[in-house]
Amino acid sequence: MNTYHWDYIPRKDAELVAWSANFVGKVAANAVAWEIPPGEVDFLRTAAGAFAALHARVDSPARTSVLVAEKNAARKVLETAIRRLAGWRLKNPAITNVDRVALGLRVRDAVPSTNPVPASRPEIEIEVVDVRRLRVLFRDMGSAGRAKPRGVTGALIAYALCGTPPTGTGALTRCVLATRTPYGLEFAEEERGRTVYFAARWQNRKGLCGPWSKIESAIVP
Repeated sequence: MNTYHWDYIPRKDAELVAWSANFVGKVAANAVAWEIPPGEVDFLRTAAGAFAALHARVDSPARTSVLVAEKNAARKVLETAIRRLAGWRLKNPAITNVDRVALGLRVRDAVPSTNPVPASRPEIEIEVVDVRRLRVLFRDMGSAGRAKPRGVTGALIAYALCGTPPTGTGALTRCVLATRTPYGLEFAEEERGRTVYFAARWQNRKGLCGPWSKIESAIVP
């Protein structure tokens, strides 16, 4: 018996297999227009395939408790990949409500919003804290203080270790929502000496995001 309760994700495994196949297909077909990096598409496709294969084995005479545990773990990986895309990449303004419905996502009623999409962008500064530790300071563009714009929950910070400067935020594959400034980040020992690139944008209480900041960089100490 399945006990999953994620908002738009089907609770039953069999339904999720079909739902995720549609989701993956549409994401893959529109990845370039929606600025979704190939690596994230590949990971999503692999996660969906692994879950579908294990579901088929569990739903057969080959079923064992070990297979069920593996299937459940694969489902969690797939759910995480879906929710990450839906909560970040798929908030791209280029994606319409028609697209979201086709993806199987829920769309809020079109009513006047008292919490509009943030219009301004943050400016960020990177500081060295200690070995392997950096922190990101952010404030509204042109503001002397550190207060967030009205209605904003925090800054969605995207970052990645890159060998060459990224040409856009699509290459920044890690992300966190920072509700306070500064926000600290810790890196692995093997990442010391590499260049990490950052960008940020405001996110409001409804999860809607404004424009990206300028991309900044720092060396992992």
